[in-house]
Amino acid sequence: MTALPANNFATIVRMIKAVLFDYGGVMTAGGVGIELTDRLGEALGVTAQQAYTLIGPAWSKYSRGSISEAQLWEMVEAAHGKPIQVSKRAIWNTWEEHMQPLPEMLALTKKLHGAGYGVGLLSNVIPNTAADIREHGGYDAFDFLVLSCEAGYAKPDEEIYKLALEKFPGIRPEEVVFIDDQERFLIPAKELGMQTILARSPAQIQEDLEKLLKS
Repeated sequence: MTALPANNFATIVRMIKAVLFDYGGVMTAGGVGIELTDRLGEALGVTAQQAYTLIGPAWSKYSRGSISEAQLWEMVEAAHGKPIQVSKRAIWNTWEEHMQPLPEMLALTKKLHGAGYGVGLLSNVIPNTAADIREHGGYDAFDFLVLSCEAGYAKPDEEIYKLALEKFPGIRPEEVVFIDDQERFLIPAKELGMQTILARSPAQIQEDLEKLLKS
């Protein structure tokens, strides 16, 4: 990613006042959903699509914090029709292998902070992964967190976007940029008036963000 002058963002006339980031696939190197179903499919000897069918309904509840991990596996076992050994349940993303933020993205959040922009996080995440990231300081770059497993809502629920906007007091939706790696999660943000960026790489995120901040 091309380095920017330290004051690059600070010299821009403010139309945008805050940036809202997703975590997996934006702050990190890749998304997480397909990887989880691949791992579950491999553990159970089924296809990734079959694994998605097994875990999807339980995942929806677990990512919103409405059931425990034990209840999730009870639902998956019921759908699978047989017990699932504990050794086959190690499918979650871990800090060491999947959830460390990219240095380029940490540098970007630091520059935004330094220029006076609000910097928040809106993420669909399960409780054990959120705890792992928090323990290792992965969330330290943000002014606030709106996590699905704590909020009781998950993207694309409109309510979770509204919760995030409330964390930017005095800032209108059109003054916020939301960055996510899944286009379907950008739709509610657009409908609420936010500017959006579909994330593909750190360099592309920075380029698209610069354009919005200058507009």
